[in-house]
Amino acid sequence: MKKYLNWVLAAILICGSTLSTFALPKVHVIATGGTIAGTSSGSGYDAGQVSIEDILAAVPELNDYAELDYEQFCNIGSQDMDEHIWLLLAKRINQVLLDDSYDAVVVTHGTDTMEETAYFLNLTTHSPKPIVLVGSMRPSDSPEADGPKNLVLAVKTAVDPESTGKEVMCCLGEKIFEAGSVFKNDSHAIDAYAAITPDYYMPHDDNTGFDISKIESLPQVGIIYGYGGCSTLPLQAFMEADFDGVVLAGVGGGNFYAPVQELAEQAVAKGMKIVRSTRCPYGGVYTEGGEVDDLQLGFIAAGCLNPQKARILLMLALTETNDTDRIREYFNQAITTELSRIRRAQSQMNAFKTLHNGEILIQAGDKTYNISGIEQRKGY
Repeated sequence: MKKYLNWVLAAILICGSTLSTFALPKVHVIATGGTIAGTSSGSGYDAGQVSIEDILAAVPELNDYAELDYEQFCNIGSQDMDEHIWLLLAKRINQVLLDDSYDAVVVTHGTDTMEETAYFLNLTTHSPKPIVLVGSMRPSDSPEADGPKNLVLAVKTAVDPESTGKEVMCCLGEKIFEAGSVFKNDSHAIDAYAAITPDYYMPHDDNTGFDISKIESLPQVGIIYGYGGCSTLPLQAFMEADFDGVVLAGVGGGNFYAPVQELAEQAVAKGMKIVRSTRCPYGGVYTEGGEVDDLQLGFIAAGCLNPQKARILLMLALTETNDTDRIREYFNQAITTELSRIRRAQSQMNAFKTLHNGEILIQAGDKTYNISGIEQRKGY
């Protein structure tokens, strides 16, 4: 009898060990609202109406991939997302990911400003664990709601071991994008997101980004959109309001109507930081090779960053320094971080280097990187 009981006990221990071996990853879902939590209303819809509990209950397939718990952080349309919420959200995510029991975080979010939240979180969260933002273009009660499929992909991506150490990710249109490259290029399409080729790649981990743990508010930075005959009134208003910085969303390579540029030079002389970006989705703005002498005039070139992301980086940079040259360094990370990406490709994807017509090429998987003269890179 005693021998029989020992066998039973051994079987229980083995089963318990097997079950623990196959335990699902644990994901914390943080809900902020958006169309994915929206409901139809008249000829349109209202964002941020459905609780995260109901959203998750409507997608039981999620339980096949992860053990989920959740919190309703806020429930707003993402047009109402702001710096105060970003700070609180980043602090909360940092807190969650310090808990060893969690493997990843998924954030439900509206699509209008998801790229901004993702970029902010990428610069202010400090864990290699995956962070995935997910949204939808149709409300939750639509007959063709896209939220459930996006949510499944977001959770599957969050628990994928390959996601560890990447940038904050965004999921829309059943596709995954990274924070540094994603932008919204369509106001209504299901696959509303596209991506640029970024100057740099910066995974969020213990040694990157900005420490916002003790920050309660961010410096004031505005954006001015350029156009033919652009008025100086917006910049005058920002100057009178003592804003710390302004991003000029210029035409072409970051150019501005002459009276605006002249006033921007005066703003720099008074201590305001001026960053030149572009209203063009591709191409970027660089110090060399353009019509504006940033170094002489005291401006800062945004590189590949669109105006909304350049604003975020300037706000965070100003929490650490007011020195223009140091701030330029934050916008000038393309060289070191792109080389870092290539070196990572070499080690992880069995890359090999070749010399082709005098150019140095790195082959990594199905991608080829030309690193000839990368120190002088200005654009794409």
